[in-house]
Amino acid sequence: MSKLAPMHQRAGRPQKYKVDYSSLAINDVNKLKSLSVIPFIEESKIGEYYIEPVVIEYYIPKESRFAHEKKFLYIELYDPVPLNETQEKVFAWFKEKKYPIDPILVLKNFPEHKDLLFESYFLSMDMLKSASEAYQSALEDNNPTAIKSALYINEVMRKKEPKLASLKVLGDYTTYNINWCVRYLNKNNIEHSLEDKTIEYLIKLHRIKHEVEERAIDERFEILSAIYHEQAFPFDDDYFDED
Repeated sequence: MSKLAPMHQRAGRPQKYKVDYSSLAINDVNKLKSLSVIPFIEESKIGEYYIEPVVIEYYIPKESRFAHEKKFLYIELYDPVPLNETQEKVFAWFKEKKYPIDPILVLKNFPEHKDLLFESYFLSMDMLKSASEAYQSALEDNNPTAIKSALYINEVMRKKEPKLASLKVLGDYTTYNINWCVRYLNKNNIEHSLEDKTIEYLIKLHRIKHEVEERAIDERFEILSAIYHEQAFPFDDDYFDED
C-alpha cells in the first residue's frame, strides 16, 4: 500500500503547495500562446489525471478584437492513505477487489462498525445506496456510464465530511472514490466533468503530491490553474485556501 503521506500534513516538511501567483505571467500574451495545448505525459499515465479545459482569451490590438484558445489543465490524482489500523483493513479489502470504498458493503462485511456507520450517515443513507447501486451496475452489470452518477454523489458527500465513521473506519473515502471514478471513466473513454470546488480541491492535492515527492513547480500547470481559478471564482482573492 502506497504511503505517500497523510493528506494535510507531513512531519518535518514545510508545505509549499500555495504558489505566489504574482510571479506568474498570466497576462503575458506571448507566454500564454507559447503554452502547449496539452502537457507531455506518457500515454500509460494519462488515465491518472483529471483533465479540465481552460479557455484563454487574447486581445489583438491591431484588429481590435478578442481571440480565444483552449488549453487543457491536467490535474494529477493524489489518493489518501489510511490513518489507523481499521482504515487500513477497509482500504485493503476494497483495493484487493479493485472496488471503490462502498460504505454499504462496509456495513455488510465489517458488521462490528454497523452502529457507527448508521449513526453517522442516517441522513445520507439513500445517497450511499444510490452510489452502491451505481458501482454494481458498472462493475457487475456492464453499464460503465453508471459511474458518472457515483462520481457526482461522492462530490456531494465530500462536502458533508468528515463524519465520525470516516475518521474511525472509512478514511477519506470520498476523495478515494472521486479519484477511482475519474480513473475508471478515463479508462472507458467516458466524458465527465466535476464541480468547480472539486476541481479546486484536486488542484490543491496535485500540489501536495508534488511537494511530497519533491518535484519542481510546473509553470504550465500553475499558469493554467491561475487562469482557471480567475474564471471559476472571479471574486475570490484567496487562491486555493484550506479546504
